[in-house]
Amino acid sequence: MQPPYIHPVANSPGADKHQPYPLLSREPAPGFEAWLGQAMAAHPAVPDPALQHGPADYGLWGVSPDSDGRLDLEEVAANLRATLPALAGNLGKVCRTSGIGLPPPLRLLAGIATQPSLPFDRREAAIQQLFDDWPALAHQYRRLAAGFGFIRCSDALRAYQRVIGRLGPGRLAHGLAPQGDAHATPQLALVFDGNRIWPEEAQGERWRPLAGLEQLTRELLEGASPATVREPQRPLNQVLDPADALLRAARQRS
Repeated sequence: MQPPYIHPVANSPGADKHQPYPLLSREPAPGFEAWLGQAMAAHPAVPDPALQHGPADYGLWGVSPDSDGRLDLEEVAANLRATLPALAGNLGKVCRTSGIGLPPPLRLLAGIATQPSLPFDRREAAIQQLFDDWPALAHQYRRLAAGFGFIRCSDALRAYQRVIGRLGPGRLAHGLAPQGDAHATPQLALVFDGNRIWPEEAQGERWRPLAGLEQLTRELLEGASPATVREPQRPLNQVLDPADALLRAARQRS
């Protein structure tokens, strides 16, 4: 049985309303542990003089852990996005030399496997052969895919922390129940339209731009308690401090 089609949302860069984009890879989306494992096993790329390179091509996406072993996730994300133009230029170059036509865009579904998958795309075998012929390009693609997967999972975990502090674990669990694992670890893809490349994620029956911390937090709050979203945001220490809550209630009565 074939997996269902998933269409890009209207505001996705390069989205074609008339061109169906299938979701789904032949395997489940990788989870946080898989992306973390790739990150920890990262090794410096061997520069290829025929290709462009960016800051995320080296080490842990060009970022060194601090003395406590923590990564600056904002710096990692910035390096990933700064390297996308290099990947786009490289992929465009080798597609032209290999006679691979664009459009329609290439939707490179990210996974732990060496090669991306392109379900329902007749160019899949040609793209995978292209990556075999250009190992430095395949390495660059895998590093960016793993990097965006790591950032996306990390943002989901940070969003859960925020919402637990605001609503409590029970209401967060209630909001997550209908979404399942897809909210934390969706299927990811890098989409190339011949000029630009960008990350997207699957949401239900559509693709959308990769969600960040603020968007994920907002979605969790809306799913768990729509009424709560309209309340003013308070710092986490105030939410968890009973004395602060009593003081605020007394002020409202006076």
